[in-house]
Amino acid sequence: MIGKLVLPLLGSAPEVWPTTVLFFQAVLLAGYAFAHVTTRLPARRQALIQLATLVTAAVALPIGVPDATAPDTGNPVLWLLGLLAAMAGLPFFALAANGPMVQRWLATTRHRSARDPYFLFVGSNGGSLLGLLAYPLVVEPLLGLEGQGRAWAAGYALAVVLVAGSAAALWLRPAASAPVAVAASTGERIEWGRRLRWLALAAVPSSLMLGVTTYITRDVSPVPLLWVVPLALYLLTLVIAFSPWADARRLGVLGRRLWPIAAVLLTYTLVIGAQRPLGVLLLMHLVGLVVAGLMCHGRLAADRPDTRRLTEFYLWVALGGALGGAFNAVISPLVFPGLVEYPLAIVAACLLRPAPPKKRPELLEFFLGDERPTRWMDAIVPLLFGAAMALTLVLARGADGGVTTGVRTVVAGVACGLAVNLARRPLRFGLAVGAIFLVAAVFGGQADRVLKRERNFFGTSRVVTSDDGRFHQLFSGTTLHGSERIGSGPPVPLTYYNPRSPAAQAFAGLPRPTTRRVAAIGLGTGSLACDARRGSRLTFYEIDPAVVKIASDRKLFSFLSDCPVRPRVVAGDGRRSLEAVPAASLGLVVVDAFNSDAIPLHLITREAFELYRSRTAKGGALLLNLTNRYLKLEPVVANIARDLEAPCRIQRQSPSATEQAQGFSESTWALLASTPHDLGRLARDRRWRACRADPTAKTWTDDFSTPLSVVRWG
Repeated sequence: MIGKLVLPLLGSAPEVWPTTVLFFQAVLLAGYAFAHVTTRLPARRQALIQLATLVTAAVALPIGVPDATAPDTGNPVLWLLGLLAAMAGLPFFALAANGPMVQRWLATTRHRSARDPYFLFVGSNGGSLLGLLAYPLVVEPLLGLEGQGRAWAAGYALAVVLVAGSAAALWLRPAASAPVAVAASTGERIEWGRRLRWLALAAVPSSLMLGVTTYITRDVSPVPLLWVVPLALYLLTLVIAFSPWADARRLGVLGRRLWPIAAVLLTYTLVIGAQRPLGVLLLMHLVGLVVAGLMCHGRLAADRPDTRRLTEFYLWVALGGALGGAFNAVISPLVFPGLVEYPLAIVAACLLRPAPPKKRPELLEFFLGDERPTRWMDAIVPLLFGAAMALTLVLARGADGGVTTGVRTVVAGVACGLAVNLARRPLRFGLAVGAIFLVAAVFGGQADRVLKRERNFFGTSRVVTSDDGRFHQLFSGTTLHGSERIGSGPPVPLTYYNPRSPAAQAFAGLPRPTTRRVAAIGLGTGSLACDARRGSRLTFYEIDPAVVKIASDRKLFSFLSDCPVRPRVVAGDGRRSLEAVPAASLGLVVVDAFNSDAIPLHLITREAFELYRSRTAKGGALLLNLTNRYLKLEPVVANIARDLEAPCRIQRQSPSATEQAQGFSESTWALLASTPHDLGRLARDRRWRACRADPTAKTWTDDFSTPLSVVRWG
C-alpha cells in the first residue's frame, strides 16, 4: 500500500520498491532495538510503555497520499526514505516492537509455551505473508487508496486492543520465579562470532530476495506484481524454518545438499545471459531463492538462543535484513553499472553453506598430517580455476576481439560442471563460483556490443550494437526503447516509431494545428522528433537523466540533433512537469513513457487524462503508446475515454518479417480527442478502430487501479 502511494511521485521508477522494502527493514530494526532496550525493565512495565507507544503512534493515521514533491535532480533515495518515515514510520515502529515484546512477556509466565515462544515469530511472518498475498488479490480490487488507509487504521486499532489484552493477561497471570525456558541454565554466553553469523545468515537471504526480484522483473520478465512472488517465498522460508513442527537442523542439511546444484544452475544462466524458456528460468531462480532461504534461515532457527537472549537475537536478525536491503537499494545502484548484487549474493550464500561432515582427509592432509595446506588450497584452487577459464576465453576470441555466444556457453558450462566437484569445501566452492562470474564479466563479452551502460535510481539503461551490426539499440532490461540504423545518412525512426507506425500516421493525419505544438512524456532515443512535422515545436519530458544523456550523445543516437524538428528536453516527471505548462497551450500530448515494459500506471488514470486534456487547446488530441508484452491496457484507456466522453481509436501494427529485418517493431497506439472531427482524416481510417471498453471494470483513478486484472495470463 505504501509503495503504491509513493510510486507516482517518482515516475513509477523500479527502485521505489527495494527502497520501500529497505525502509520497512530499517524501521523493523528500530522496533526490535526498542524491544531489546526495554527488556531491562520488568515485563509488566514494558507492557505499559508499549501500549503508550502504540497509542501515541496513532497520530499518523490514517495513512494517505502524501502532499509532497520529489526532487527534480539527484538521487531521491534519502528524500523517499524521509517521506516514508513521515508517512508510516511511527505506526510501523510501534507494531515492529510487538513481536519480540510479546514473546518476551510469554517467556516470563508459567504458560506451557513459555519454554519456546519462537513459534510466535512464525505467526508474525505468516501474517506478513497473508497480508502480502491478500493485497493484490483482495484489497486492491475492493478498495481505493483512501479506503485502504482507513481500513489499515481500523486494523491498527484492533492490533492495539489485542496487545492491550496480552498486557492484561500478563498482569493477571502469575509470573514464573525464573524464565521457564532457562530455569536449568546458568545463562547463555553469546560470542561475537555467533552474532556475526546471525547477521550474515539474515543479510544474505534479504539481498538475494531483492536481487532475484530485480533480475526477474527487469531482465527476464517485467510482469507487473511479479515482485510479490520472491518476497512471499522469502517469508515462507522464515515461517518453515521457525515452525515448531520443523527440524531446523535438517533444513540446514537439506539446503547444504541442494544449494550447490541450485547455485551452479543460477550461475550458468546468468553468465550466458539466458532469456528463455521463460517459465523454466523463472522457476529456477525462485527455487534457488527458496533453497538458499531454507539453508540460511534453517541455520538461524537451529542456532537461536534461549529466551534470555531472545530480543538480542531478533535485533541481529533485523540488522542483517536491513543491511542486505541497504546493499541492494542504496549501495549497488551507486557503485555497480549492472545487476552485480545478485551474483554477489549467490557467492555469499555459497560461502555461508555449512561444510559436510569430513569423512576422510584430503591428500595433502593425509601425507602431512596438517590442515594448513588444505586451507591454502581453498584460495589457490579457485585462483587456478579462474585463470584457466580466462585463458580459454582469451584464446577463443575471434577476429573482432569478442567471444561468441556459443563459446561462452560451452566454457561456462564446463566451468560450472567442474565447480560442483568443489562443493565439499564451502570456501573453495564459493570462491570458484565468484571466479566464474568475474572471469565471464571481464573476458567473456562479445566484441564491443555494449556501447554504454548507465544505472541509477530509475533503472539500468544500456546501448548495444545489434547482432548483425546494423543498429544501435537502447534497452532497459529486456525491453527495447528505440533503435537507429548506423551510417545510413539522416536518421529514420524505427521500432515503434517507423514510417508506417500508428505514431507516424497520427502526426501525418491529425489536423496541422494539432501537431504544431507537441509535448511528449518519455524520451527514449528521441525518435518522435523525426515523426513530427517540420516547423513543429516539440518538448520531451524525461524523468531519467541517464536516458537524456544517452539520447543526447550523437555517437549513439542522432535523432535529437539531426531530425527536421529540433526538440527541447525538460528533465523531470512528465505528469508533474505538464502541471506547470499553461492551460490550452498545446495541440498534442504524447504519452510514451515506460516503466520497463509498460506505461506507468499513474499516467493512465482519469485524473491524468483530465490534466492532458486541460493542457491542449480546442481541437487537441492525446496519443498513447500502449505497447507491452503483459498488460491489456485497451479497456483501461477505453473506460477513461467513455467517462470523459472522448472518441477513442486504437491501432496495433504487426510488421512483416521483411519490415522486422529493417528495424520495425510491433506496436499498439491509442488516440483520443474531444470530438471525431478533431481526429482529422484518421476518424475515417479503417486501420484505426474504436477502443473497446470493459463495462464490468471500474475506471482507473489516482485512488483506484488493479494491475492484476489486466495481466495477460495466456
